[in-house]
Amino acid sequence: MNGAGSKKKFVERAIVVGALCAAVAAILMASSLYQFYLDKVYPKSKIYGTWVEQNVASYAAEEFVLSARGVAINGGIVDTQYSWDGAHLEYQMGDKVRKFKVLNEELTELQLVSEPNYQPVYHLSE
Repeated sequence: MNGAGSKKKFVERAIVVGALCAAVAAILMASSLYQFYLDKVYPKSKIYGTWVEQNVASYAAEEFVLSARGVAINGGIVDTQYSWDGAHLEYQMGDKVRKFKVLNEELTELQLVSEPNYQPVYHLSE
């Protein structure tokens, strides 16, 4: 009887492990499909260009460039992966996450929202 009981437990554990693996695979697949959907509906190419901080002196204005290669500041890539969902842009710069929201339908103005004290507007110049 001991041999039959241990075999039954082994089968039960194998089923549980298989179900967990299937669940993880389903979650990973759903995540990939969602990212594919975002890339098709909201292509990153719509926001490619140089973004310039507004309402500051031209010599003090911050600029960043979005391209297929990533986010560049002063000619250096600061992040190769950034997220874009049609309403928000987010990228990592050092240990900080910078998040922007779109201000218009033409996708030419972004506002920095990740800083609570200073939320400048950036305009697409190219």
